[in-house]
Amino acid sequence: MYCYSTCIFVIILFITQGIATQNQQTAKSWRNVTNIVLIGSTGDLAKRYLWQGFFHLFRQETTEQNKFKFYATAREEFETGKKKIDVILADSIKCPKGELSCVEEKKAFARVTQYHRLKNDEDYNSLCQIISNNVEPEEREKGRMFYLSVPPFAYTQIAKRINSFCRHQDKHTWTRLVLEKPFGSDFTSAQELAKDLAKYFEENEIYRIDHYLGKGGVTQILDFRFSNHDLYKNLWSRDHIERVEIVLKERNDCKGRTNFYDHYGVIRDVMQNHMTELLVMVAMEMPNNRGNRTSVMQNKRRLLREIKPMNRWSGIVGQYRLYNTHYRSEKRQEKMADSQNSNTPTFAAVSVFVNNARWQGVPFVLVSGKQLDERTAYVRILFKNNVHKVHSNSVEDNKCSVRQILFNIQGERLQKPAVLLSGFLPKPKSCQPLISMENITGELFGCSGNSFDASILHDSTNAYTTLISAVYHEKKNLFVGTEDLLTSWKVWSHFLDSLNNVVPRQYDQENLDVLEFVTVGERIEFSCDNGDGSCIADGICKSVETSTNFYKQDLFRNNHLIAGTSSQIVRTLAISVIDHAHRAVSQNGVFHLALSGGTSPVMLYETLAFRAKAFPWQHTHIWMVDERCVPFTSRESNFGLIYDRLLRHVPISPFNIHPMHIMLKGGLCDANDNGAEHYEADLRRSLVNGQLDFVVLGIGADGHTASLFPHQTLLNNKDKWIGLTETGSGYKVKQRMTMTLNLLNKAKSTAFLVLGDKKQDIVKKLSSGDVDIWRYPITGIQPITRDMTWYIDNEAFGRH
Repeated sequence: MYCYSTCIFVIILFITQGIATQNQQTAKSWRNVTNIVLIGSTGDLAKRYLWQGFFHLFRQETTEQNKFKFYATAREEFETGKKKIDVILADSIKCPKGELSCVEEKKAFARVTQYHRLKNDEDYNSLCQIISNNVEPEEREKGRMFYLSVPPFAYTQIAKRINSFCRHQDKHTWTRLVLEKPFGSDFTSAQELAKDLAKYFEENEIYRIDHYLGKGGVTQILDFRFSNHDLYKNLWSRDHIERVEIVLKERNDCKGRTNFYDHYGVIRDVMQNHMTELLVMVAMEMPNNRGNRTSVMQNKRRLLREIKPMNRWSGIVGQYRLYNTHYRSEKRQEKMADSQNSNTPTFAAVSVFVNNARWQGVPFVLVSGKQLDERTAYVRILFKNNVHKVHSNSVEDNKCSVRQILFNIQGERLQKPAVLLSGFLPKPKSCQPLISMENITGELFGCSGNSFDASILHDSTNAYTTLISAVYHEKKNLFVGTEDLLTSWKVWSHFLDSLNNVVPRQYDQENLDVLEFVTVGERIEFSCDNGDGSCIADGICKSVETSTNFYKQDLFRNNHLIAGTSSQIVRTLAISVIDHAHRAVSQNGVFHLALSGGTSPVMLYETLAFRAKAFPWQHTHIWMVDERCVPFTSRESNFGLIYDRLLRHVPISPFNIHPMHIMLKGGLCDANDNGAEHYEADLRRSLVNGQLDFVVLGIGADGHTASLFPHQTLLNNKDKWIGLTETGSGYKVKQRMTMTLNLLNKAKSTAFLVLGDKKQDIVKKLSSGDVDIWRYPITGIQPITRDMTWYIDNEAFGRH
């Protein structure tokens, strides 16, 4: 019995080992096949980059056990498409001169590439049946890659068809979908596209290509940071870095492609994607383990979430002069009716800030444009000049004192990707030897060219070649994930919305000086006016009268009038406020400024914040003209608005800021608290001769000013300086606190700021003269000094 059991066991063991051996032999004899489908295979991108990238993958990865099959697809019929592909494969794929093995491999590549038409469900079903049937008995499919070189509007329909007809039944055979930018035009469209694709593909199956992530000059940024983390980790912060410049300039224009470009413009085209990725690489925290891709991706996402929201004053835009000529020409060629001029920007400069401890207050200045003076792309890190040498006999005395690191991505003067260093910085560790840039003549970023040391990257692998290989090897860290994409769009969408009504500044290659800009704090602005271009020392423009859009009238309702575009009159008003401030401080040592709420003065407040250095804030007191009875944290609060757009950005003492007393013991504007009386007492104690130095007022469409509304008894009060009022039914917040005519008319100088086409009717009524204080309280503003000026923009006047 024992012998029988033992024999059975031995037989079973022998059979099992035999089967295992057979399986191993079978596994060894199997060849893995990867099927790659290029949709849009006859397009410009495919000709220029993609076929070369697929050929490189074929050369690098083909072995006895690993093979590829390529399917070129387009909408053309078979005969037409086949002829096109034959020509493209012959012309687009390049071999190094004299490399005979490459020539043979090119022929082999053509043999494993076939053309198929793809237009409808039947075509997709037929193609994927062919892919399945093309697998030999000794072969098994490793995976299927679908590269969509088509416009984004086609993504969802194609993804649906691939999911329906082209997925392999074996779960071990992967399917990957590769997409080209743009991925939406704002947060909403990007979110919708992401949701649509998620119906058919898992996140780990989607590869969104930003070709900049495959450039050698870009990958060197993280390589440098990883290699030199110990040397630079303490220097890589706001304590030592003054600013970071990210620049992508092009000489070419948009001729021949304005139909596409007009939907996106420079910000959507390169800033929301390429340049944001560069910013993240510079600013993200470095994980301890270089090979930990998950940590790298997590740190990138964290940094994106820490970028501060941008507003209208975070950037400036321009457009090269012939853009609309090219735009209208394309419309005519497509037999479309002539349209109005486009305001799509072809140039932008944006100041971005990161809200974390490492980068607080450091501007990341992004600059990009078409038809500029050169083709270049780089990241420049400018360090503060805070290193003091103890002795003067340093061997580096001949080096430039400007401390900077330049990551050159591409360019005309510096043609190869490189890391350049000048000034007294730690010598980095690098795979490439550090050499002197003796062949660079002339000046480069404030230094003589030969004063730089550089690590030059000689690998010239194309970005698409790198990324196609990365898709195959599942290197997800080189691609844009859904979360990254949506977070980036959150950063940019609000800023883009704020530019909707901004007319870009016109420029050309012969007159690029008009694009010069200045940055102050978190704001950025053209350094000279678009009119005669004259500026004073700190960048404030002297004169705007010569602009073709500027109108100057002597009087409006018998008072001074300044009229023009909104930006022109706001700038002029800002200069007036600054002049009055300096005059008052020189005479009395103090300046009392009263500000009103509403939307009209927002641009003024932001302009004053931008010009903070020109203003005597330490001698200024800020008073409120009126306030809604809401918490200061509410969006409806006048003080909250003024604080957010002005006061938090300037060096004013908190003791000099005087919000109205709307919330005391009893709650919001409780009459028993006597908040109005307390505020009036503060004013009487502070003002010289009971006079405010300068008052900025707006005007409502119903003729109210401050919170003095039609038919209110407070209009006739001759004693109070501050009072409580109630608005009509058309306003969200009815109860308010306001200065009265009794105080407002004592002001030394008064300015009315009137902006926007919604004010056309009231401006027309006021200019007619048929008004009275009871119906139009604004007419009750009649300063005893007679120093009152109207600032009215062209839209409020109805001028276009």
